[in-house]
Amino acid sequence: MTIKMAIVRKLRRSSLRNRIRSAIRSKKFLSDWLLWLRLGATSLGGPAAQIATLEQECVEKRSWLSQEQFSRALGLCMFLPGPEAQQLVAWIAWKKGGWRSAVLATLFFVIPGLLCCAVLAFLYHQFGQRPLVGGALSGARAAVAGIILVMAYRLFKTALFDTPRRAVAGVTAIGMYYSAPFAFMAVAAGLYAWYIRPPDEEAVPETSEVLKSAAIRVLRFLIPVGAVFLALWAIFGHDSGVVKLAEVSLIAVLTSFGGAYAAMGVWKARTVETYGWFKEPVFGDALVVGEITPGPLLLAGSFIGCMAGYNGSLGMGGGWMAALVGLLVPAIFTFSCSTLILLAAAPLADEGVGDVRFHDVIGLVTAAAAGAVFWLGLSLLLSQMTLVFFLISATAGAALYFKKTNILLLVALGAAAGWFAA
Repeated sequence: MTIKMAIVRKLRRSSLRNRIRSAIRSKKFLSDWLLWLRLGATSLGGPAAQIATLEQECVEKRSWLSQEQFSRALGLCMFLPGPEAQQLVAWIAWKKGGWRSAVLATLFFVIPGLLCCAVLAFLYHQFGQRPLVGGALSGARAAVAGIILVMAYRLFKTALFDTPRRAVAGVTAIGMYYSAPFAFMAVAAGLYAWYIRPPDEEAVPETSEVLKSAAIRVLRFLIPVGAVFLALWAIFGHDSGVVKLAEVSLIAVLTSFGGAYAAMGVWKARTVETYGWFKEPVFGDALVVGEITPGPLLLAGSFIGCMAGYNGSLGMGGGWMAALVGLLVPAIFTFSCSTLILLAAAPLADEGVGDVRFHDVIGLVTAAAAGAVFWLGLSLLLSQMTLVFFLISATAGAALYFKKTNILLLVALGAAAGWFAA
């Protein structure tokens, strides 16, 4: 009897310990996911601010990664197409808990900004045409134009350090002026870098097995996204607005080597110049929304899709159901694509990539992106060339370049100046 009671007490203690451990794990699990949700809801100020916050939370406070691991992961995300802050979130979650954690972390990081885009699209539709609101939006657009031009200049300084890269950037900017497809120019630049080698170059080693396996994984992982897109195409036809929206989302994210502004250049070329869904000021307002909402700047694509759905450009008759489809399609295709690319390439952060041709391809594609970003900022500046617009743009650009003023503050001050000038 005594032995039996001792066994029962031991089992009870063991059960209690297991419950305590389970509670601790559940609390830690909840804490991890609340972090991604909090970052998604408060990550204003663009990729630089988001990356700095991630470093503070994941390296300094929680010690999930070493500084070297964080730097390698950041370097990988800067190389890959897609929003680098979102991909960095996915990589950290993948490192901690595998691909399921990466997918959930991406959802928690993106959803708050997506909800903000939906709310702002509703407010924009209801009040965007009022004179004072229009003045504030005009001022915010001017500030964003100055910000983009400064970003283009910074990209020029870091990416255009030789003649071929400068030439590619110049040709791309001119091509964008004549509405040439950015994807075509980016692919041409990449092929040139891969096949046309400098005559005085030493023998280039064969492509590493690490890079080959990563490239194969990327193609394999993207098959489901391609299958969904082809299914939409087969069901609705290429003339469908929904198919066009999915197409521009895919092209934009797959060619966004120069950052989100390069991807937004693709959005402008397609939705404003090719499809004619909007006039240029509305696209500028979408960029403003991307700057003032938390999360990745590419959420501006969801705002564009939402407005296109409401005004009937998607071929669904307009209204809020069409707007909801327009909101979700870009988010699904953009962030599923960027997350799958990250998961396929994630081991490269630890293994590294020393392939010369690969780095040259990325370099020339980034140069093309720099030209696209420059044209995006310049076209936005020229879209409303008044003295007030120019002064706001120049002031915002100077404040960002010389004082490194917070981007959200610059947009707010630009909106205030535009409101007073209206």
